[in-house]
Amino acid sequence: MKKILFVAALFAGSLSMNAQDILVRKGGDVENVKVLEITPTEVKFKKFNNQNGPTFTERRSNLISVKFENGEVQKFNDAPGSLLTATGEGMAYYSGYGKDKRFTNEVSLYIANVWGVGYQLRREFNPYIAWNIVGVSYISNFDDPSEMFTLNIRALGARGYTPSWKWIRGYADLNLGLGVNYYHYDWDFNFGLDFGVGVNVHKKIAIGYNLNYVASGGTGHMAKISFLF
Repeated sequence: MKKILFVAALFAGSLSMNAQDILVRKGGDVENVKVLEITPTEVKFKKFNNQNGPTFTERRSNLISVKFENGEVQKFNDAPGSLLTATGEGMAYYSGYGKDKRFTNEVSLYIANVWGVGYQLRREFNPYIAWNIVGVSYISNFDDPSEMFTLNIRALGARGYTPSWKWIRGYADLNLGLGVNYYHYDWDFNFGLDFGVGVNVHKKIAIGYNLNYVASGGTGHMAKISFLF
């Protein structure tokens, strides 16, 4: 009789351990819960070890999936309300723009018959729209950088993105500000702008074309490779 009770207790304990739902978050965190409700934007649940306690809410955009006690899995590859329709890792990463990822730092290298380096701070509002808060770039020739160069300071700009396919998505941006030309000890301050188009080939790398215009210094056409973080 004792053996029967012991086996029954083990069986009940096994059922209890399996009668739980599992939340998997994008950061890799896994939590045992009891899911109460899934709405178009949120998942409501209780802690599995405290089902008489408070009800918690998690945004669907923060989750990868929920595994229910019956073994069924619901995946949240695309949070409702997102503008993205593609699938895959890139979609999940870019869907966090404006929520988990609000700012992007971009360090760039410009190459043509001249060369240059640049930096830009960008505020991401959602997967399609960003505000280029501030940027600066240094453009010079290869022969004598100390004798002639252009310093661009950009304080007003915007960027738009295309839908993504995996990590790949296109972009176009326009930035306005000040262009400072230096030529043999003479400084010239003028209106300047940058126009660029390109492609994110990875979440941390983009390649493209950049047009740099300074009112008194002409127009420069350059290839551009950027590193994002």
